[in-house]
Amino acid sequence: MDFSLLGLWSQMGLVAKLVVITLLVMSMLAIGVSLERVLTFRKGRRRSIEYITTLQPLISTPGRLHEALKLPASWNDAPLARVLGVGLTEYRTGLERLGPSASDTIELEILGHGVGRSMDRAKKRELSGLGRGLPLLATIASSAPFVGLFGTVFGIITAFEKMADPSKGGGGLATVSAGIAEALLTTAVGLAVAIVSVWFYNYFAAKMDEFGSIIDDSTGELADRLASQASRVAHSSALPAHAPPLAGTVHA
Repeated sequence: MDFSLLGLWSQMGLVAKLVVITLLVMSMLAIGVSLERVLTFRKGRRRSIEYITTLQPLISTPGRLHEALKLPASWNDAPLARVLGVGLTEYRTGLERLGPSASDTIELEILGHGVGRSMDRAKKRELSGLGRGLPLLATIASSAPFVGLFGTVFGIITAFEKMADPSKGGGGLATVSAGIAEALLTTAVGLAVAIVSVWFYNYFAAKMDEFGSIIDDSTGELADRLASQASRVAHSSALPAHAPPLAGTVHA
């Protein structure tokens, strides 16, 4: 019996061949999704770091908020820009909507909570987009061993059929070895596909957690900076133009 891959393939039954083809298609899907996600995560991380480096001096300097608002338009490929851009836009819109009430600390606090909720929703959308394809990886990882086991069952059935057929050797080792090899091969292919898919899935799950932490840190810092600017605006608006003289002051 030929135990090379081509030899085993030529001696496989129809069901075993269909199982192997299915597993190969699943492996190609897993590899394709993984490569696409690797490129997406790498580019998203790099562009997000560049964006936050550009944004930080703008939100740290009073009066440059309008410049920060223009950044997301040229950083559409940065996930962090799409999240923080929502917060900046919500903050500007809220200030315009408040008008003269922008000096009210309670209104500004409500605005800050609204900005935080907007960025939380944007964060969920971005993480959902970054996780695109991961359910497919999880499905392949969990089902590939069972697809291989399906082929294993038919390989064992083939071996028993040859054992029971006197015209095919009547149960000699050489007779049943083809069915056993077929069964073991489909099991091995199924396990290999599942192992690779699990590795990739866990890698991307860890990357998503890392991205979520970066987004949380950045949105928290932005919210603090905006709250600081809002408090300065409210404080400056609350100061009287000319302070009245204190009671009991002696005039020359």
